[in-house]
Amino acid sequence: MPIAVELRHPGWYEPEPYALVADVLARHRITFAGVDAPGLLPEVRATSPDLSVVRFHGRSAHWGRGSKEDRYRHTYERDELEEWVPRIHILVKESAAVHVLFNNCCADASVRAAETMRELVHS
Repeated sequence: MPIAVELRHPGWYEPEPYALVADVLARHRITFAGVDAPGLLPEVRATSPDLSVVRFHGRSAHWGRGSKEDRYRHTYERDELEEWVPRIHILVKESAAVHVLFNNCCADASVRAAETMRELVHS
């Protein structure tokens, strides 16, 4: 069964902790899930040759506080998604499968973001 580890605190993406965690996960072929959240645009590294994962939570100013709807209410602009295209292309080269998941779950924001991301990565 594939396992993916998602760390959201920005401290994990500082160079030293990131390298340590990524090395441990790679040694065990466990996926290190990339995360898009407010203030967090991390480096990505495929730690499993089988699967890479990127989760988009939105960039709401209410991240970390407020209701679930407030935390995840975000409509991605095209340029915000474009920032991830080179990262996703790296993962495509390093893993057999790449899953890009959208958790900005209010109304149809996640569906529209997924459609835009599909256009971007295939252009």
